[in-house]
Amino acid sequence: MPFCAKCGKQLNENARFCPVCGNPTGNAAGGPNPLLNAAQPEISNQVSAQQAAAVDAFNRKFAAVNVRYRCGNGHVFDGKAGTVSCPTCGAALPKGGYIQIYRMGNFMGGAVGMGIYVDGVPYGHVGNRQSIRVSVPFGTHVLHMTHTATRDSSQPKFTLSPQYPYVFFKAHFTNAGFSIGIDPADPESMPER
Repeated sequence: MPFCAKCGKQLNENARFCPVCGNPTGNAAGGPNPLLNAAQPEISNQVSAQQAAAVDAFNRKFAAVNVRYRCGNGHVFDGKAGTVSCPTCGAALPKGGYIQIYRMGNFMGGAVGMGIYVDGVPYGHVGNRQSIRVSVPFGTHVLHMTHTATRDSSQPKFTLSPQYPYVFFKAHFTNAGFSIGIDPADPESMPER
């Protein structure tokens, strides 16, 4: 299923506008959008001043949320937005965007955290009622989350680009704690810590 390019909300394939922010989807008459089903174009690392300002605004709004990085040598660490190299080995970090995840609190599963995997690669965990921003390279990715009792989760697919460098998700237990739901969210609904 496609996601809104502006706020990240999951869309119906035939939607002409996002139901959350009203952003046009490109569907001219409510039919299938060829842009949503086309192969992903090669993504440029060129960022306009307007796009850089939008990223800076998100970084200021979510400044209290840790950023999780993973270098090419497999070191996972938390740092500030804009970190350019691994503090352990000095490897340069790839240019990319952010997946912001809020681990919603609920009674099922208690106050346990969830493991974060992007394209099958581990990025540590996020605690109960905690937010984390995960820095990943531009491109199309799949998010998967786990818990000690289950590895079953929804697995949203998303694309980050210089034009749309953020995507937002809320994770929660479903099915009496036997699976994890990962739902698209809009930035306004995300906690700033």
